[in-house]
Amino acid sequence: MKRRAGAILMAAALLLGAGGGQAAEKAPQKLRRAHGFALPDWQGKTFRLSDYRGQVVLLQFFRTGCALCQEEAPLLEQLYRDYRNKGVVVIGISHEAKAAEALAQYGERYGITHPLLLGDLEVAVRYLGLSPARPSFHTPHFFLIDREGYIVREFAPERDEEFFRQAERALPQALKEVLAGSPSSGPGRTASPKP
Repeated sequence: MKRRAGAILMAAALLLGAGGGQAAEKAPQKLRRAHGFALPDWQGKTFRLSDYRGQVVLLQFFRTGCALCQEEAPLLEQLYRDYRNKGVVVIGISHEAKAAEALAQYGERYGITHPLLLGDLEVAVRYLGLSPARPSFHTPHFFLIDREGYIVREFAPERDEEFFRQAERALPQALKEVLAGSPSSGPGRTASPKP
């Protein structure tokens, strides 16, 4: 009888450890610290991630010509307006040719008041893991950084399709969870270090 109970407990433990149960799904993953940056906006004003220490940062890597980025632009601006008094900042980083001119037009077209910054290769490598083997990325790509400066959520279009289909609901929900201190629940993934 003891042997059978032991075997059942062992099987249950293996099943949970292999991802067959809720406990395995909610196991915390190692968080990585958000890399600091100092990047100019389209007018040449420099913004530093350290300027927002103690705030929640929704960081978006985007392209002005990306249809999904354009679709989400009004949502991001509304989130910024709704949550900035609660300690949230939205920052967009764009990597494209003639980016200053493109960002100026994009900001004007969508009435953007949150920072839109000119990206550089070092920031892309550190956040997105760009390398010779992975020289590009899909946009928009979001990172949610908590008040302590850790990346607690990451949303990429190639793997989080459901999140992007429901971004109007999912983005505010993700912000509320991080503000409440529970970043590991809900849609998206808790970020882990990239190789």
